[in-house]
Amino acid sequence: MLRINYSFTAKQPLFTGSDENFGTERKLIREKVIMKNPIIIKSNFKNETERRIAILKILKNIWKNLDVSSMPNSRLLGIYDEFASKILASTCVKTKYQFLNEICYKFGIRSLDDTEIIDILKMFNDDEFLTTIRNEYQYLILLLRRSNKEKLDTNDLFSQEEINTNEELIFTKNYESVPLIQGNSIRGYLRRIVMYDFFKQIGLNKIDKTKYHYYFTGGTLNEMSVIDIELKENEIKYCPMMGLCGSAIGNMTIEGELKVASARPKCIENGTGELSYWELIGKRFQTRLDTSKTEKDIEIIYGENEPTQQMKYEFEVFNKGTQFTHQFVLTSENPLIVSAFHYMLKLFTENNFIAGNSARDMGEIDLSELSNFIDEKKCQEYCDYLQENKEEIKKYISNE
Repeated sequence: MLRINYSFTAKQPLFTGSDENFGTERKLIREKVIMKNPIIIKSNFKNETERRIAILKILKNIWKNLDVSSMPNSRLLGIYDEFASKILASTCVKTKYQFLNEICYKFGIRSLDDTEIIDILKMFNDDEFLTTIRNEYQYLILLLRRSNKEKLDTNDLFSQEEINTNEELIFTKNYESVPLIQGNSIRGYLRRIVMYDFFKQIGLNKIDKTKYHYYFTGGTLNEMSVIDIELKENEIKYCPMMGLCGSAIGNMTIEGELKVASARPKCIENGTGELSYWELIGKRFQTRLDTSKTEKDIEIIYGENEPTQQMKYEFEVFNKGTQFTHQFVLTSENPLIVSAFHYMLKLFTENNFIAGNSARDMGEIDLSELSNFIDEKKCQEYCDYLQENKEEIKKYISNE
């Protein structure tokens, strides 16, 4: 078994193509990291109801400052959905004061007029405030809707018995949600670059769709039956990278010998750095414009009351200069697969981009430390093997 632990540095902002969307904002993918020293504090509130009332007062003041008069009817119909999304997105900050900045920025609120917010925020620990909103934001929105609909004071939403209940309220936080770059996305990128190089080296530029998926996307299983050992051995023999990356072929799965860890930022929360991960992430935005409005050469026919197709959306990125720890593990001792592994590392250092939006000035990383682990002799052995056997390999892949 060969294990390579190394570090790399972001030369450009890194965007992971997160699957976590908060309205028009996309968040970096996160994992729960158990804290060595959990946060356990006695709350300044008597009970959970009193704590909700305090948060609701802040949300009502933000709501009061929304400029609904300038909003089109199409937006007003979904205003509560938008409010919920933006509240949740605004909790992805480090402090309660940053939350206030975020939510006001997202709604274009220049200033708030209720100074009671100052006293309310003082009662909260940062983690208690942000965690409560994250965990209860849907219920808080329902309370806000009822308050607005029935024109109730915040305290009137609850019975007096609930409000006066005395109990010791303890807030506990056992984990942090730390962003990372998933190993699966790195592995998928590596598969594509090594397979493109493989087909280039053997001089084959035409394959059917099914085989394309075998090599480039991991294949598909048609049915489960007895594993064809000879087929499996031939696939690895004629495409060593298949032994590295694995694939699903017909009725069997070739398990790849390459293990790719997730790339984790060096930060306090991971126990590997001096900065909090909050210092390592930033935001960017993109706009999607309705170019039909400026089209000169083609006549565009618009439907009745058709809305303008224009959107601004934000997304989190790892900042330039962020350092990551990463690991590759090779479980095979087959000399052919070992040589393919070293050549894969070489290709990675030459195609040093990961994550998404590489066409938009993002994704480049410094892999100089990884270069120290590459065995150039083994890389040459892999290339020589392909050149010596490329005609036989082409016939096998083409079924000739």
